[in-house]
Amino acid sequence: MREETIKSLEDPYKYHYKEEWLNTKDPDEQQLFEIFAFGNIKDLPENIILTSLMRSKLEKLTLVTLSEIYNELSYELIKEECQIEDDGIIESHLIQLQNIFKAEMDSVSKSMKFSRRFDCRDVYCHEKELTIIENPRVTKEYLVQNLRSWETKLKQNILE
Repeated sequence: MREETIKSLEDPYKYHYKEEWLNTKDPDEQQLFEIFAFGNIKDLPENIILTSLMRSKLEKLTLVTLSEIYNELSYELIKEECQIEDDGIIESHLIQLQNIFKAEMDSVSKSMKFSRRFDCRDVYCHEKELTIIENPRVTKEYLVQNLRSWETKLKQNILE
């Protein structure tokens, strides 16, 4: 794997990889960028080995995905979905993701609540075929459907 690719995947301030996925010609790099753009840690095939910093980044990206689905999370669910064993790592990840979302941690009840979201995962728009991720969570169609539902709800509220 090219040093440039490793640096990009380990960069602590970079959370979007769609452009790299679209532009790479190397099949191995394409798979990695696909996972980092649209996947979660559970999507990682066993034959792909990550550096510790890359694994940490994928844990954080999985946590970002969870923040898009839930308003509240237990540490147990985070541990299971992100494949993390230590509460301290969860709390460290939450602190490092402050530019992505604002969350309130409760170390006693071992839970967290998301109060604001500033960023999200990459959106899959069928630009090219996926080779690893079977069902990307955020697609163009998913976003359009949600916006239409929101529009319908707003129209109903206006009419009431």
